[in-house]
Amino acid sequence: MAWTLTGSNSRDSRRKHRPAIEELDARRLLSTGIGGAAAEQSARRAEAVQRLRSAVDQAPAAPRPHAMGALQNARVARAGGDLASRAALRRAARAEAVAEPAGSVAVGTPTAFDPIIGSAQARSTYGVDGAGLTVAVIDTGVNYNNSALGGGYGAGNKVVAGYDFGDGDSDPIASSSQHGTAVAGLIAGDDAGHLGVAPGADVVALKVTNGSDTADTNNIANALQWVVDHHDEYNISVVNISLSNGRNYAKNWFAQDGGVGQRMTELVKKLRDLNIPVVAATGNSFAGNQGEGFTAVLDGVISVTGTDTSDKILANAQRLGSALGGSTATDLAAPASGIGALIDGGGYSNVEGTSFAAPLVSGSIVLLQSIYKQRYGSLPTVDQLQGWLKQGARTIHDDVTGIDLGRLDVLKSASLIPGAPAVPTTPVVTTPTKPVVTTPTTPVVTTPTTPVVTTPTKPVVVTPPAQQVLTPPTTPVDYTPVTPTVPATPTAPATDDEDVEPTPTTLDVPVVLNGTTVQNLTSTAVDQAASTTKLAKADVGQLLRAMSKWASGSKVRAWSASTSQ
Repeated sequence: MAWTLTGSNSRDSRRKHRPAIEELDARRLLSTGIGGAAAEQSARRAEAVQRLRSAVDQAPAAPRPHAMGALQNARVARAGGDLASRAALRRAARAEAVAEPAGSVAVGTPTAFDPIIGSAQARSTYGVDGAGLTVAVIDTGVNYNNSALGGGYGAGNKVVAGYDFGDGDSDPIASSSQHGTAVAGLIAGDDAGHLGVAPGADVVALKVTNGSDTADTNNIANALQWVVDHHDEYNISVVNISLSNGRNYAKNWFAQDGGVGQRMTELVKKLRDLNIPVVAATGNSFAGNQGEGFTAVLDGVISVTGTDTSDKILANAQRLGSALGGSTATDLAAPASGIGALIDGGGYSNVEGTSFAAPLVSGSIVLLQSIYKQRYGSLPTVDQLQGWLKQGARTIHDDVTGIDLGRLDVLKSASLIPGAPAVPTTPVVTTPTKPVVTTPTTPVVTTPTTPVVTTPTKPVVVTPPAQQVLTPPTTPVDYTPVTPTVPATPTAPATDDEDVEPTPTTLDVPVVLNGTTVQNLTSTAVDQAASTTKLAKADVGQLLRAMSKWASGSKVRAWSASTSQ
């Protein structure tokens, strides 16, 4: 498979829509082509043009009360897998690209999520659109030939750089999955009819999937290391990971696993110290129990669950409350249903899942960073960003789990940035009274005191201890990642069927072993029991753990066991 940087390609015509990658999204991107007669195709193309024309003719319209449905009406559809080019549709609709000199704000038809999260109004109120900042999208690759993503790749384009860690080459273009393209479009898409949250931002595409559209966690770790090494070169300010392994965790069991989980936890911390947040989708495997998938459960990640079109938590979206999850609890919710997202060949398709909530938060973070940088000349800390996002969010109660979560409201969050004006409200109109004329007295001349000017201090950047890390060359085109040597312990692959959760030492239900109550596997009673049997200590511990776990699920409060030679 070979792609050129001019937009043409030599890949074969097979198109496998949505094959396997949606380990992270149980609900796939809807297919954009179902086949059909030529007449039906022609009718659909005509309808698509008319919809785009209507959207452009109305721009820039104020957010509409029922914009969720309005987006679908303005969506560009593809019939029979044969989509007219975006350029042709633009000409048919008499649309023109919006020029964006430095500091200008992109305008266009508000997107469906705009009225909910306030992104369009935030751009207008504060005069920012993310220009000058870059988002790293760790995903299935990005179709940078799409006009909404700049129509090119490399310096001077919207997709400024990238790497394919799955195939080991310098071209991160999407191959068989549309997922990464949809995510990038929601963050930084610059189509006048379907603007992303931060349409002025650039994108770095880091493809971590292989030919079967599954992602190895070592590839994700290598991508995070790439961001650490190249963030200055490309002004990367946010990392988005809309990937999950379909499991459900309440804690970060991987922080000390000695393998890729620990490595990723440490890389997330490095990025936080650089004021670069990592935003991750919680996953779509909710089955009644609180939890998050991997990578959202990693310490330091801003984890994002999804809401439906009724502003309730999406039924299958994983979520984790603070009482159970502590520091790994879900940070935020964002719209994850009824969203029109960019697809590889052009046009838009309805999508659903937490994968598409995370990029709305990533794009919003870019806007908050832009506002702060205008005032103070630097990026805010990740703690500051999390504080503004959570304080500005609208509280949503989840009837299923009983937890409360904040739903993204970037306009309100922006008003919490020091020096930013409050969210504008409707002014109160008053009738001025007739002024009272007074005879001025001789003013008292006082010597003004010198005002105290405070300059916000730059956050302290903590330099982690030196360790073996990847050191790719400055130009990502020639970068060949090298997996660092780590202890030979089990890793946590995103698509492995084996349970990677480490065995806790504390038992769920106490076991009375040879007359001694055992609360955890470090008890000397376990050593004594092992010495009186032919079982090794590890085997005795595994047996006790299995007994305790079964007892917990069966509401048995204690086991009594004895061993003998």
